[in-house]
Formats: sequence, C-alpha cells, structure tokens
Amino acid sequence: MPTATQPYPQQRRSSRLLFRCQIQINGKDAQGDDFTEDTVTLSIGKFGASLKTTRHYSLGQIITVRCKEPGHVGQFQVVWIGDPETREAGHIGIELLDARRFWGVEFPPEDWGAL
Repeated sequence: MPTATQPYPQQRRSSRLLFRCQIQINGKDAQGDDFTEDTVTLSIGKFGASLKTTRHYSLGQIITVRCKEPGHVGQFQVVWIGDPETREAGHIGIELLDARRFWGVEFPPEDWGAL
C-alpha cells in the first residue's frame, strides 16, 4: 500500500507541465460530510495533476474537480499526499478516472525532449 510520501502508481504515465489553473473540488470527508474547496493546480499531466490544498485527503479518495476555465468537470482519485514534514506538505496528486482531454491543453509528445 502506498505511503503519504510515495506516489501511486510509482511512475508517471506522461510528462508534466507547470500550469496554474483555478479549480473547485467537491467530495465527502472522512465523516461523510460534503465539502467544497477552491484551490489551484501546481502542475498537470494528461492523466492528472498536483494541487495545493488546505484539507486532509485520503489515498484512494474519489473527488470531483471542476476546472474554472474551460469549465470541465471530472472524477479524480487521490493517488499521492505530500509528506507534512517536507516542502510538499499541503500538496496532493490526483488521477483522472475517465480518459479524455480534461485540462484543455495540448501536451507535447512523450519523446519531445529526445534527440
């Protein structure tokens, strides 16, 4: 089982872009109560993103994310939680549960940096 400092899965499936996007997260907390959090992405990939957060999330937790521009809504799973004792405290990694172009960004090909 992954730990708070270990990404899940352990390797990324695509490259990441530093990209700040205002988003809204909706979900249920550990007590089953609905919550909404407005936050921003730190980086994005074809299959997910890393985010800043002020809430506590659990690995495997399903959340709904709305990207304020262009207005897409999708289901994501929390797959990584930053270690509270590091500069990654307050960051989470999320993975898109349905395969589609969510962020409205064209990503470079995987071999883009290769010579």
